Amino acid sequence: MSTPKTAPAPETIRHTAVEILSGPEYKIEQDTRTGDTLVDLMLQILEWMIAPFRWLFDAMEGLPDALRWIVVIGLFILLLLLVGHIVYTLTSTLRPSVRKSRFSSALTSRRSISADEFEQLSQEAIGRHDYIAAVRYLFKASLVHLQTLEGRVFSPGLTNWQYVRRYQKSRFVDSLSYFAHVIDASWYGNGVCREQEYLKCSEAYADIRRHSKEGSHANNA
Repeated sequence: MSTPKTAPAPETIRHTAVEILSGPEYKIEQDTRTGDTLVDLMLQILEWMIAPFRWLFDAMEGLPDALRWIVVIGLFILLLLLVGHIVYTLTSTLRPSVRKSRFSSALTSRRSISADEFEQLSQEAIGRHDYIAAVRYLFKASLVHLQTLEGRVFSPGLTNWQYVRRYQKSRFVDSLSYFAHVIDASWYGNGVCREQEYLKCSEAYADIRRHSKEGSHANNA
């Protein structure tokens, strides 16, 4: 039978424990460098934003403190509004265009859309100052009038310029050509459709509507 081993002295145990715990395996230090860096960056950005207002406040030394604070706070609020507007504009630009979605839904509707309905859509687009959408709606309304005149439905696959060629020997060719030029430049290209282009297209539409109705009445006589 073996003799039990004598337990080490308390001092020896404490000394050994200190050596073990002081080793690299037991050094638990939280790495906060990433968090500190982020906080430092945010503080630096905040310092950059505050610096101009601090300079302005100091530059107005001599004026009543209340007036100085009103000016600085007012400008700071204006800056926040400007930043908010920029963010809103960017998000609005990146998301799908409202005008295109509304135009597409109008064209893909299963029921036939009348010329009057296209005119109404055009007026709604004008209310949004979306002149190119208004022009496209008037162009679709023009095609509805021409379909009524011919008593047939056009193929949905025809391009704008195919419509122009279709009526190249008719009185409608100039009006349709202007529509096609404006749409090509402003909708598919990089041009900007302004109010004056819309007004000319409106005149072209009025001409198409008037003469197509006259022709339709003559055919029914």
